[in-house]
Amino acid sequence: MLYRNIPDSLNRSLALYLAALMLWAIANVYPFLGLKVGEIYQENLLLAGGWALYEYGMGELGLVVFLTSIVFPLVTILGMIYLLLPVKAGFVPPGAGRVFQLVRMLEPWSLISVFMLGTLISIVKLQDLATVVPGLSLIAFSFLLIVYAMARSSFDSETLWLRIEHLRGHDHGLTSVDQGDLILHCHICDGLQLSGHDCRRCGAPIHHRIENSVQQTWALLVSAALMLIPANLYPVMTVKKLGQGQPDTIITGIIHLMEAGLYGLGLIVLFAGIIVPFAKLASLSYLLYSVQTHSTWKPRDRTLLYRVTEAIGSWSMVDVFLVGLLAGLVSLGLLANVTPGIGASFFGAAVILTMLAANQFDPRLIWDRAHRNLAVEL
Repeated sequence: MLYRNIPDSLNRSLALYLAALMLWAIANVYPFLGLKVGEIYQENLLLAGGWALYEYGMGELGLVVFLTSIVFPLVTILGMIYLLLPVKAGFVPPGAGRVFQLVRMLEPWSLISVFMLGTLISIVKLQDLATVVPGLSLIAFSFLLIVYAMARSSFDSETLWLRIEHLRGHDHGLTSVDQGDLILHCHICDGLQLSGHDCRRCGAPIHHRIENSVQQTWALLVSAALMLIPANLYPVMTVKKLGQGQPDTIITGIIHLMEAGLYGLGLIVLFAGIIVPFAKLASLSYLLYSVQTHSTWKPRDRTLLYRVTEAIGSWSMVDVFLVGLLAGLVSLGLLANVTPGIGASFFGAAVILTMLAANQFDPRLIWDRAHRNLAVEL
């Protein structure tokens, strides 16, 4: 689909982003989850997961959890309100292009839905340790997930930029195109132009193709593959109940979940922790190989494979969020305790590297190579 018109896009998305901001504030002020064992009651805030990882000496992983679950969603919401509210009032906000670039760059890393899935898994996993008491923050965060998704789906960037160009008094759109003209497409605002190094709408750098896309994607994939080795060999966390417990790797954790009868939870962890990372490595490696060998085999199917790979990549972060949530919530001394392991840091690094690799790969190369090969044959 090239374009879909959304009626009353600016008003709807502005109202939803304002509602999302209020829900974000509630979710970060009030208690998120509580854990009750007998007379002992412990509760934490939304940021407790990232802070717990920092306290256990895994500050880099805690920072990733903090940014992707709290900071990036907030910056995205504030950025959209900064753009939409002044435009609705009839003037263009200063630095609109820069702010829009920032929002578009952070949107794929605002992992509210993945964090919510990690929360649901942690609640199920904690049922045999204690009574889990949902807080007001969890309710607000659940509504935030829905409202944030609705805000993103209601927003039409073309409508926003047409309004901005109208307020500025000039139009940067293409009026005519001659046969053979090379059209440059901005990946940030979706504007089109015939020449230049920066987008005339939002100011973002534009390019006909991503430079050294194949080489950089290979480098990121190899790095991710190396990170997955210790991620699966070292423990990701240790769960102790009444002083008893042992470190668990991703595989042993899945086995223990299956043995406990939590087959659904075990399958989710298997999918997110094992299948998705290795499937991403395999699919991106195949795409790179097909581009380098000038393959003409079903370019549309390969493009679809790339889109699926890019879409599912972030869901592997559910294991990282799960470790952070459990470490932040379960600290009941001799009764129960959860300690994160170094394997979680390696796994988080592998997930981030595969996401960067998918972002660095230019799917247009699939069609370039295929068309070039067909032209040579003809």
